[in-house]
This record gives sequence, structure tokens and C-alpha cells, in this order.
Amino acid sequence: MCKKKLISIIVPVFNVQDYIIECLESIALQSYSDGVECILVDDCGTDSSMQLAQDFINNYNSDIHFCTVRHNRNRGLSAARNTGIRNANGKYILFVDSDDTIYADCLESFMEVAKKFPDAEMIAAGANINRTDWKKDFTMEKDFPDYADNPQWIARTVLMRGGWKGIPVTAWNRLVRKDFLLQHQLFFKEGVLHEDELWNFMLAQKLSRIAFCKHDTYFYRIRPYSIITGFKTSDENAQSCLPVWKEMLEHFTPELEHIQTQSLWDFINDYYPYCRTYAVRHKIQNILWLLVGKSIWPTSLFIFLYLMPFIFYIKFIRKLVAKMSRINVKDYNCCMS
Repeated sequence: MCKKKLISIIVPVFNVQDYIIECLESIALQSYSDGVECILVDDCGTDSSMQLAQDFINNYNSDIHFCTVRHNRNRGLSAARNTGIRNANGKYILFVDSDDTIYADCLESFMEVAKKFPDAEMIAAGANINRTDWKKDFTMEKDFPDYADNPQWIARTVLMRGGWKGIPVTAWNRLVRKDFLLQHQLFFKEGVLHEDELWNFMLAQKLSRIAFCKHDTYFYRIRPYSIITGFKTSDENAQSCLPVWKEMLEHFTPELEHIQTQSLWDFINDYYPYCRTYAVRHKIQNILWLLVGKSIWPTSLFIFLYLMPFIFYIKFIRKLVAKMSRINVKDYNCCMS
């Protein structure tokens, strides 16, 4: 068991042999290392990631304490993060994905903000990314205060889904108090993809004090065969979102319902227009109808009008198919006579 620490860095490891050493080196080179532990959660991959990580740990000799926790089988990213939370000894938790890196002043920057605002439940920082068109979603060079304690404003900012008015929908690159996570049982739902989306949705309901680190502390790598980018079609990607959308609908709260509706609508609209198969579109439409019922009237009217063209399109196709079937039957009867 790792000794009592101030910061617990949690790194889930699964099939990242090409990136794991770069990730661990970025952690080892932190300018702030006092009271820091790094927990690697072995999620039973099939490559040499953990062997490389263990070799790195064996040869490392400095202040940050590295330790490993192994699953008995592959359980997914959510379970790995949850295992990390349960094994963490730090006052604060920082999630780092094992194919990403953190800048050398990452922890130092977070701790400067934490000392300035010790009651902040979470500190959000900026990130760099290997896609320039997404930069605005991940930067913290926005019109944010250094600290906020208005729950409505915080919820709106967390649920805004990036852009110039929101923070990115991620779990990594947030310094979060462990006691806050445990108090509100903010674990990741296991067995689903897009777990960061659901975690942020639940997080927004509980946050009452947030602080911001206004510069980049993290490098986010989008790679072609990761969990999310590995889908073959837009329909597969949307299908993977369905359990998360349903879970969000079940956890709407009266005081945040308008903000939650807009956030979920934006989330769905990232996928719905690109779906091609009727079965997937129909499932999404069912969720949108439930969203109409939860919306205040301007939003519900907008979603209703959005759905109408698809409803008429489906009815038209059904009538056309029925008409063609009748024509074929008549042709068949004529031939038989």
C-alpha cells in the first residue's frame, strides 16, 4: 500500500506500448513532486505496456512514488479509474490517460491554484491537442473567473461541452478532491463507453466550488485506434452513446433541468445527423421525444420541429413501400390470369 500522499495520479493502462513510457516520463519529470504518488492500473492488455511500465518503475529513483494495481481481467477504462480512486491515498486526484502526457509544471500549476483556493472541489486547467480545430474546446484562456462558487454557473460551464463558454468534457486534467468524489459517489459507470460524458453530467449536479488554472498543463493525443475513434461507422458510435443518453435522462434535476436539456440535446446532435440506419435513428428519436417531455416550451418546440421532417420522411417511405407492394400484387395477379 502506498503511503499517505497529497496528489494521486491515476493512470489506467491497456494496450498503449507505443505511448506508456512517454506518459510516465512526463510524470517523473514534474517540477512539483512532494507528496505525489502515481497509481498505474493494469487492465490486462495483450501487449507489453505493463512490462515496459514495470521496467521504468524499477529504474526510477526520485520523489514520486509509483505503484501498480492489477485487475484479474479486462474491465474497461471506467473500472480502472474506479480502482485507482479506491486505492488512492492523496487529498487530490488527477486522472491521466496512458497515451497522453502532462507538462513539467502541471502539478506545480495545479498546487498554486489549490493553495490560493483551498476550498475548491475541482480545479480545471487547459490542454493542448494534436488537432488545431479543437483547440478552443480545451484551452482555459477564456472569460472565466479564477474561482466560482455559484452552482448554477458552474453547472452551465461544465455542461456547455467546451467551446468558448464551457470546459471540455473530460475526466483527465482536472485536480479533484478525493473526499468530494467519495462523498457524492462520483465513480465512473462501468460497462459503457463515453464514460467521461456521463461522469461530467453527474459531476455538474454536485459541484459548488471550482477554480481555474488558465494555462495548458496537459497534452491530449487523439489516435486513430483508440476506444472512441475506432468505430467503423457513425451508427456504431451513436449506438454506443444510447445507454449514456438514457442514464442522463434518468438523472435530470428540477433546478438544472433547462441546462441539462440543452447539454444532452447538444450531445445527441453531435451524432444524430450522421446516422444512416433506420433502427439507430429510431432509437435516438425515442430519446429525443423523452427529452421533449422534460424541456421547457422553447426548447421542446425546437426539438419537436427538428424531429418533424424525419417523421414525415418515415411516413412517406412506409406509404411508398405499401403502394409498391400493392402494385406488385396487381402485376402478379395479371400475369397469373
